[in-house]
Amino acid sequence: MSAPQLSKGQHWRAAFFAAWQADWRERRRDWRVWLVLGLGLGLALAAALLTTLDLRERAAGRAVAAQAEQQRWLGQGKKNPHSAAHYGVYAFKPVAALAAVDPGVERYVGSSVWLEAHKQNEFVYRPVNDAPGAVRQFSLSPAFVLQVLVPLAIVFLGFGVLAGERERGSLAALRISAAPLGAVAAARGSVLFSLALLIALPACAAVLLAQAQFDAAAPAYADGMTRTLAMAFGYAAYLALWCLLVVAVSAASATLLRSLAVLMGLWAITTLLLPRAALDLAQALAPLPSGAAFRQQMEQALGEPHDPAEEARQKQALLLKYGVTELKDLPVNWSGISLQRGEEHGNEVFDAHYGRLFRTLQAQSDAAAWLGWLSPTVAVAGLSAAAAASDTAHHLQFVRGAEAHRRLIQQTLNDAITATPDRDGQRVDGDAKLWSTVPPLRFQFQPWRQSGSAWQHALPLLCLLGLAGWACQRSLHRLKQGALK
Repeated sequence: MSAPQLSKGQHWRAAFFAAWQADWRERRRDWRVWLVLGLGLGLALAAALLTTLDLRERAAGRAVAAQAEQQRWLGQGKKNPHSAAHYGVYAFKPVAALAAVDPGVERYVGSSVWLEAHKQNEFVYRPVNDAPGAVRQFSLSPAFVLQVLVPLAIVFLGFGVLAGERERGSLAALRISAAPLGAVAAARGSVLFSLALLIALPACAAVLLAQAQFDAAAPAYADGMTRTLAMAFGYAAYLALWCLLVVAVSAASATLLRSLAVLMGLWAITTLLLPRAALDLAQALAPLPSGAAFRQQMEQALGEPHDPAEEARQKQALLLKYGVTELKDLPVNWSGISLQRGEEHGNEVFDAHYGRLFRTLQAQSDAAAWLGWLSPTVAVAGLSAAAAASDTAHHLQFVRGAEAHRRLIQQTLNDAITATPDRDGQRVDGDAKLWSTVPPLRFQFQPWRQSGSAWQHALPLLCLLGLAGWACQRSLHRLKQGALK
C-alpha cells in the first residue's frame, strides 16, 4: 500500500517544522551565533542589573526623604499657619516599577518639588546632573538594548537566511524537494525571533524583580498588569517586525553583501537617525520658551496688583453677612480670607503660564510620535515609555498632582487662620494638631486606558508590522517566480 497523501496544510506544517529543526541545529553549531548571543545577553544583563539597582536606590532614597520631610513638617513647632505655609514641604515623585526596563525621561526631569505659599516651584534633583559627561550622552538600559541592539543582532544573524542560498545557487534544492518556500522562510524567521527573545530575557527578569520590590509596598499605578502586557506586546511586535524585514530583504537580495548593506542602512536610519530627527522635529514645531523668559513673564503677571474694588466689595459683603461694621468684629479672620485671595490670584497665573508650557510639551510629544509611522523604533519607544509611566505625559501628571497638593496645603492653613477671629491683634498660632491635618502626598498615576497614548504609538507599530509582513510575502513570491536575478 502506498503512504497516505498529506494535505496542503499538513505538508506546509511538516516542511515548517523540518526547516525549523534544521536551521536551529545549524545555528547551534555556528560559533558566530554564540558570539552574538553572548554579547547581546551580556549587555542586556548588565543593563537590567544596573537599571534595577539604580531604581531600587532611588526608590529607597525617596522613601527615606519623604518620611523625614513628614517628620520635619509635624515637628516644626508652634507658629502662625502662614509661616508654616512658607516653611513648606518637599514632594517626591513615585518610582514606577516598569522604569526598570525603560527609564524614559526620568533621568532628565526633577524628582522632587518644594511646595510653599505663593509659588509653583520647578522640579529639582535631576539624576543626569550628577552623572559624568559620557553617561549623559549614553545610558545603557534594557529599552536601549531591545530597541537598538537586538535589531542589530537580528540583522547579523539573519541577513543570509535566503540570500546566502541564492548566492551559493543552492536555492534550487528547496524547489526540487518540493518544500514550500513560505514554510522555509517562516521557519527561519521564527528561529530568528526565538534568538531575539533569548536576548530579551534579562529585561523580563528586571520587570519581575522591580514589580516584586516596589509595587508591593507603594505601587505607582493600579494597572501594572495592563502596562506590563502592553509593553511585552509592543516589544514582541517590534522584534517580529525586524525578523520579517530581515527575511524580506534577504529574499530580495541576490548576494549576501547586498542584503547586509541594505539591512544595515535600514537599521541605522530607523534606530539612530529617525529617533533623533523626531526630537529635532518636535522642538522645531513646538519650541519652548527659555527658562529666563518664562519666569520673567510669570513674575510680571504675579506682580499685577489685585483689584481694589473687588476686595472692597468682598469686605462689604462679609460685613453685611455677619451684621457688623468693622473687620475686627467679624467672627472670622479677614487675614485668612485675604491670604486665600492671593493664593487664588497666583493659581490663575500659574494655570495660564504653566498650562501653555505643558501644552507645548505635549505638542512636542505628539509631533515626535508622528515619525513612528516611518520608524518602528520611534513607535515602540513611545509605547514603552508610556507603559512604564516614564514619558513626558506621566511626568506632567505628577507635576499637576503635586501642585494640587500644594494648593490643598495652602487652603487648609488659610482656613485655619480664617476660623480664628482677630481680637486686638492677637496672634493666630497653629501646632502639631493643625499640621497633622495636612496629609502627606500619596500619588498614583492615572489608569493608562484613560489616555490615548497607547494607540498613538501602538497603531503605527502595528501598521509597520503589517507592511513588513506584506513586503516579506512579496519578496518570497517574486523569489518563487524567479523574477529576481
